[in-house]
Amino acid sequence: MKNKKGLVFLMLLILTHSSFAQQSDYLAPEATAAETKLSYRDIPNLKKVFIDAAPKNRKDGIQMGELGVDGGNKAMILKLAQEIADNKYGKYDSFLIAHKGKLLFESYYLRGRINLPHYQASTTKTYTSLALGRVIQMGYLTMADLDKPLVSFLKDLDPTKFVEGVEKITLNQALTMRTGIRISKEKEEEFKKNPRALKGQGRIQVLLENSAPITTESQSFKYGYGPGMVMQVIDAVVPGTAKDFIENELLDKMNITNYGWRTAISGLPESGWRTRFTSRDMIKWGTLAMNKGKWNGEQLVPETYIAKATSRILYTGDDDVYGGGKDVSNQGYGYFWWNGDLKVGNKSYFSTSAQGGNGQYIILIEELDLMVVITAHDNDNSTLQITAERIIPAFTQNSTSMMRDNDDNQNDYPALEERYLGQKPPGLIPEPFAHGRVTTKNWEYGGVFTPNLKEFYFIREVIDIDGNKKQEFVVIENKFNEWKESVISPRVGQPFISPDGMTMHLGKRYKKRNQGGDWLEIKKLGSPFEEIQIMRLTASLQGTYVFDEIGMPDGDGVIRYSRLINGKREEPRPFGKEINTGKMNAHPFISPDESYLIWDGERDSGYGDSDIYISFKQQDGSWGAAINLGDKINTEAWEAAATVTPDGKYLFFNRNMDSGDYENVDIFWVDAKIIEDLRPKQ
Repeated sequence: MKNKKGLVFLMLLILTHSSFAQQSDYLAPEATAAETKLSYRDIPNLKKVFIDAAPKNRKDGIQMGELGVDGGNKAMILKLAQEIADNKYGKYDSFLIAHKGKLLFESYYLRGRINLPHYQASTTKTYTSLALGRVIQMGYLTMADLDKPLVSFLKDLDPTKFVEGVEKITLNQALTMRTGIRISKEKEEEFKKNPRALKGQGRIQVLLENSAPITTESQSFKYGYGPGMVMQVIDAVVPGTAKDFIENELLDKMNITNYGWRTAISGLPESGWRTRFTSRDMIKWGTLAMNKGKWNGEQLVPETYIAKATSRILYTGDDDVYGGGKDVSNQGYGYFWWNGDLKVGNKSYFSTSAQGGNGQYIILIEELDLMVVITAHDNDNSTLQITAERIIPAFTQNSTSMMRDNDDNQNDYPALEERYLGQKPPGLIPEPFAHGRVTTKNWEYGGVFTPNLKEFYFIREVIDIDGNKKQEFVVIENKFNEWKESVISPRVGQPFISPDGMTMHLGKRYKKRNQGGDWLEIKKLGSPFEEIQIMRLTASLQGTYVFDEIGMPDGDGVIRYSRLINGKREEPRPFGKEINTGKMNAHPFISPDESYLIWDGERDSGYGDSDIYISFKQQDGSWGAAINLGDKINTEAWEAAATVTPDGKYLFFNRNMDSGDYENVDIFWVDAKIIEDLRPKQ
């Protein structure tokens, strides 16, 4: 019976997305002449997404195929493409798949255009690596030269001014981000005031004069100056300029003509960022690596160099930071290529990838002869996890068996042992929730479950591959009796799911859920809520809104409510002094039956920083005195943003684990019996 249901589901899915599979009614979206002159952030979003499972031949040197015919489970990829179109994973601009040397799938969203070069961010570093490989192929360098001091190739430098240890920097170490150069931000700003000194090899001279001494300890993996140093070597050893060499010996040979490659302050081509290529040309770069340095039969880059460049020369050490996920492990680095193991079932696939900030990826799975190209503009960090969870299974033998119903009844709870992400429930002493998965050494905040306990939403702070902090909106869903994690988008507000499960409140914004279970587009609550600086808004079964307001001039937070009376929303009103006393009153939670209200704030009676309080509704409808949740919940640290699970069993809240800088905020949970223990006896 299960097999029959799975077959029916598969057929329905194919029929549902047949319009995407056959895009014969219109061509891939192209940028207009006016759009090509715009800054990328000003490109208007597409009015209609383009999804094609049989890409058209544009005579650009890429071989064409058809998804499902030349490989891959069409229904699985089309379902993923539809979810991308619905912005489930962030702001994608393009998503392409090549398999066994053929482009099988091509799609464009939002700002994506087939003829518009997309900014590449740090993916540029990979192109710089391939350019150095071309230098070696043509004999201007050898593989042995990679272990020589980098400065030995730069004849315009004055070594008498170098700091100690400069000779330790080899091309190999520059390619693996281990130069050991350490320059303060203040020094960097000072350099910019004299751009003439940075021309030519002057940039390298300045770095090597002003760095801290180069030591074995300092030559650890650190995103920094390697790409610029490699580009200087290319320019020094090739005839003519690095710019002409890259154009003539790489781009022209691969028929890449529609691109942007900006010039650095040194006068050389940028090496770490500021290039632009179309998504199809990203396929070409990936094909060059996948074919072990060959393009149309010509060896452009040595096979030995490609093997070394795409190998795991070192481990980066933190799988949660660099494009990680629960099925992504052992992340490492080669010659400006990232790599890691992607787990699918009981098997792991080695991947190597070019990665750029805001979500630019060229992902290669050599074992499957599979390539994934993605462009985006939202700092998304879930791409490798999506590849492991959704794309690779479509190209393995067991992909069809994975297309089965999630559950016979979508409203049933997960099995008892699978609830709460399979975690062992706490007692009356708070514990970090899902340690190592949700709660880590970094910043996690605002965890809430849907009423059926099948989805857990929270906000997480991560560091992208360029070293920048970002906050992302994450969901962990129970699918096929297994909890799967994905990043929805960058942070858009503090989530709260309405008691009926059909509305996700995000401060003064919200989105509805349709009967199929999909979240629709985000909308604004409108006036009068638009004029209030709301952090968190919660709702009761009766439709009462309870919310806070930040930005009060005297630092006092105000918590308000707005009831739904005869189908009409009343003007917001502040709670009385029982609630709005002290400072920084915020993050309220109204129980579904409106019998109690939880919030956090600073009061003289507290334990230190912000504490969590509760007030119970009295028989006459008034609110009782604020009750501190006690020293098991509240400490000298900041505790805030409490909620109760939809089944009423557990209280979730946040605690600052640092001394005040809020770098490590954790999600805790505790038995909700503490609430009943505090409830006044009537």
